[in-house]
Amino acid sequence: MDLSAPRTGVRRALSPLGGWPTRGAVLRDVLFAAVITAVCLGEVAFRFSGGMPAAEALTTAGAAVALIALTVVLGRLYPLLALVVALLGSFWVYGFSVLLLCTAYLAGRRLPAVWSAVALFTSGAVLWMVVAALVWPDNPAGWTATVSTLVFSIVLPWLVGVYRRQHVALAEAGWEHARQLQREHRLTVDEARLRERSRIAQDMHDSLGHELSLIALRAGALEVSSDLDEEHRRSASELRVTAVNATRHLREIIGVLRADAEPAPTSPAGEGVPALVERVRDSGMRVGLVRDGETGDLPPMVDRAVHRVVQESLTNAAKYAPGADVTVWLTTSGERVEARVTNTAPAGPPPDTGPGGRRGLIGLRERVRLSGGSFAAGPDGHGGWEVCATMPLDGSAGEGPEEDGEEAEIDQLQLAARRRVRGWTLALVLAPVAAAAAGVLALGWIGVTNMERTTLPPEEFAALSVGDSQAEVEAVLPENSVYMDAGMLEEDAVPPGATCSYYRSDGTFFSGELVFYQLCFAEGRLLTKGEAPLR
Repeated sequence: MDLSAPRTGVRRALSPLGGWPTRGAVLRDVLFAAVITAVCLGEVAFRFSGGMPAAEALTTAGAAVALIALTVVLGRLYPLLALVVALLGSFWVYGFSVLLLCTAYLAGRRLPAVWSAVALFTSGAVLWMVVAALVWPDNPAGWTATVSTLVFSIVLPWLVGVYRRQHVALAEAGWEHARQLQREHRLTVDEARLRERSRIAQDMHDSLGHELSLIALRAGALEVSSDLDEEHRRSASELRVTAVNATRHLREIIGVLRADAEPAPTSPAGEGVPALVERVRDSGMRVGLVRDGETGDLPPMVDRAVHRVVQESLTNAAKYAPGADVTVWLTTSGERVEARVTNTAPAGPPPDTGPGGRRGLIGLRERVRLSGGSFAAGPDGHGGWEVCATMPLDGSAGEGPEEDGEEAEIDQLQLAARRRVRGWTLALVLAPVAAAAAGVLALGWIGVTNMERTTLPPEEFAALSVGDSQAEVEAVLPENSVYMDAGMLEEDAVPPGATCSYYRSDGTFFSGELVFYQLCFAEGRLLTKGEAPLR
């Protein structure tokens, strides 16, 4: 017989919960213990006012405080053992019933496994049924009601705690999944940025390679010129060799930086925006070009960025809005250039191209950012799309504002969600507490008012005489009387043929000298007066 599984379960149930409580958790435990202690001490004080000896009251109060502290500490290590201690204490001090409810909830909230708690509840219920059946065989309703009370006092709060723990775990898994998606998106963005930087490097290679080739060509012309002496011819030769070596080194460096999977360019490196628009128009797309200002002498970095923005925008328009009218605006001023591409809504239903990765827009944003400019893309409000890039013309490439803090944004969203849930939870907890407090205050006010209306001061009671007319006696009696049924009075407490009324001697709560007066009337006269003969 394999006993490894039960042994593992027992060992796991007997091992304490891991993790060290935080300072906030310790503070919450202290506040929780203080509230339960105040409730229990209030009950002990009430018992003491009812006649409990002082020694017994002090012993009960000290033992209650010790058990509360033990239960709170065990709740962090052994929640089920803390539940047993709270259950035993609830049979001794009624204030432990609140502690029992909270401990059962915390057991479900903190225990990672439910089978140990289910085994404890089942075995405890069966044991109690057997003991009750043997001790009170003639009273099955009593121990059945006790089991039902324990179910509502322990099992139901424990189920609420289990649900809360699973809900929190599911929410944490959802937020972690969101972070994972954000990290994957971040990797995609970084990949698109690196690819765009590789393209920028290739563009700079084409531009610088062309300039270096011109330098080498002019140096070669000077080298063979007959007007130069031998020393200048040797300097020109060294300049030509240096330019050729620089071109070769530039080609090697750009080859390392360029991505292996990046396709070769399909357009000439020096192609301008007008040539690009003309080439796209020849392919059948309706494209218009509007220029405002001189755009022929832009800095190389800015010129290639403008070309890249227009090229990617036209590609997206052809892919996502076939048949739409596309317009390219190039606006230059003395300080900056703006490239804006808009397209109208597609002529027919949009094609099913699948979910896009937006890598093209990410690459455009990176290129414009490295040029020191700003980039924006989105719907134009009329069913179309608009892409706009603005870059300075001073030739300075800047880093610009980078899009960071995306993971921190998720943390802020999670914190805001927790605050909303915490607020609603606090409201759900405080609303019943406030309603109960209002009910208690209302009942207390009603009780105080009723006691004032049923109180007959001792001096007024002493002034009444047997034989006085009922009208004269009722003129000095309080507005209302205390209700007394036959079960509360001794036998033959009411004289035959008489009608009795009952009044309090003191209108304060917990009065130690409270006496109930009995006034009996018969035939319009006060027949008897005295203290009510209570059982």
